[in-house]
Amino acid sequence: MPTALFFPILLRLAGPLAFVLSTIVAGILNRSFILVLCLAVAATVTTVLIRRISPSPAMDLKAVLSPDAAPNPPSIYRGVGRRFAIGLIAYSMVFGLAALVAAVFKTTEFEPKLMLSDIWFLAVPAIIAVIGAWVSARIGLTQMAGLMDQMQSAFSEMQGQQSGADAGDEAFTVEGEVIDPESRDS
Repeated sequence: MPTALFFPILLRLAGPLAFVLSTIVAGILNRSFILVLCLAVAATVTTVLIRRISPSPAMDLKAVLSPDAAPNPPSIYRGVGRRFAIGLIAYSMVFGLAALVAAVFKTTEFEPKLMLSDIWFLAVPAIIAVIGAWVSARIGLTQMAGLMDQMQSAFSEMQGQQSGADAGDEAFTVEGEVIDPESRDS
């Protein structure tokens, strides 16, 4: 994989990493456990929003590899329930581990309810995820177009070399045996 494609991948990963970091900070600061549910919902809604406004250029590889195929856009709601469940379980574990580590160093008392200040735990990772995915999609489209152009030029160059080699060589193959027209049968 070319190293130029790592940057868009890292930008796509910025959103999930921001949600995990937000969960860790919420666990360390002993925020309400209800925040974990809200983070899972926010991550799922953000994923649907990202699929809606800036789909990944790699999502529909069938259309990229065969341009004659009819475009069939993938559903933006595919896997939403599974993504929510996995996010809820993962964020719960991360929140619990962060709170456990914080409990080693200080006394813990979780907030009993969500507060207005908890909106930052939801908004900042969502904004990072949307911006990262949007920039990643723009960079990814140009890089994939350049990569496809390089592959097409390499294939056309190989075909040109192969046809040039075939034109100069008048030998032919019969049942796996190469017969050279210059050699005479005696």
